[in-house]
Amino acid sequence: MKYSKEELALIWLDSFLGLEYKHKEYLFDRICSNGRISENIIKNQAYIKANIGEKEYDTLLKSAKEEYLDYILKGLESRGITAITKYSKDYPNKLKNLAFSPLILYAKGNISLLSEKSFGIVGSRKSLPYSVALAEKYASELSKNGIVLVTGIAEGVDESVIKGAINNGKIISVIAGGFDKIYPAKNTPLAEEVAKKGLLISEHPPEVLSKNFLFPIRNRIIAGLSDGVLVVSAGLKSGTLYTAEYAEEYSRPVFAIPYTPNIESGKGTNKLIKQGAYLCDSVEDIFEVLGYEKKEEVINLTEEEKAVLEVIREGEIHVEKLSERLNKPVYLLTPILLMLEIKKLVTKSMGNVYSAV
Repeated sequence: MKYSKEELALIWLDSFLGLEYKHKEYLFDRICSNGRISENIIKNQAYIKANIGEKEYDTLLKSAKEEYLDYILKGLESRGITAITKYSKDYPNKLKNLAFSPLILYAKGNISLLSEKSFGIVGSRKSLPYSVALAEKYASELSKNGIVLVTGIAEGVDESVIKGAINNGKIISVIAGGFDKIYPAKNTPLAEEVAKKGLLISEHPPEVLSKNFLFPIRNRIIAGLSDGVLVVSAGLKSGTLYTAEYAEEYSRPVFAIPYTPNIESGKGTNKLIKQGAYLCDSVEDIFEVLGYEKKEEVINLTEEEKAVLEVIREGEIHVEKLSERLNKPVYLLTPILLMLEIKKLVTKSMGNVYSAV
């Protein structure tokens, strides 16, 4: 990977794990922008020592060498990581103008997904089996229509979203720490599969360990990358609600699945709906609000099914009349009609009358 001078400077600066975001932003502007890093560190030593300490100042000055930068770059390359900085052409436009947008996205996988239509699906780790299955269904339906799904890597809803979208290659999973130690550890194989078929990203250098406070901060990236966010499940104190808050702050539509009252994992979603989130009880709600185009599903029909459907499309018809028209016994028509119902091409009303959908 070939990086520009600005990109290399930011990669160098971001490697200092003890520096806070605000200090990295300031230091980049003061010491990295023109390439004369050592000279600028000395020039700004008063600020650096006052804000991050003399020891950190000494570390910056001693590390302002090509050898140290080469060490960082080789570490990324050996791990298969690409650093997408705020100065990279691949940095997503959706994040550029947000407050506290990531200085760097460390990425493994298909970077082009960052520029596609994308939708976030999140939920509680402790979700009902129904919610988990629903998340997978929605993810599958959206990804089949070319929409990239954005989520985390935790158990429950995150896992189900990944499973629903990964076979279509339309998945971005945002992790809270670095790549060296995925949390939860049991999802390391799943993270590797995402990196192979979709895109795995983090705003942290690979050595950074996942910590509790990093998860809600991570959620701003999920919301920022998404055209809208669906909250499948959430308790009243669920970290998932942070994603919804960020989405609202970024003017992204928030969707929530309604729950039966007094179910803990649904109290948060019901609260979101009361506060103005879109009530979402089918994937069509998402397509409609966001203006996504739904691809026409190709349905394979047997010759017998085609013949039956052709007659029904002329107008509603009783099964006995259908039998006469096709010269086929009712008992042979019944399984064909059942298959057409399953494929949602015909509907059956009272009195064994069939009509086309």
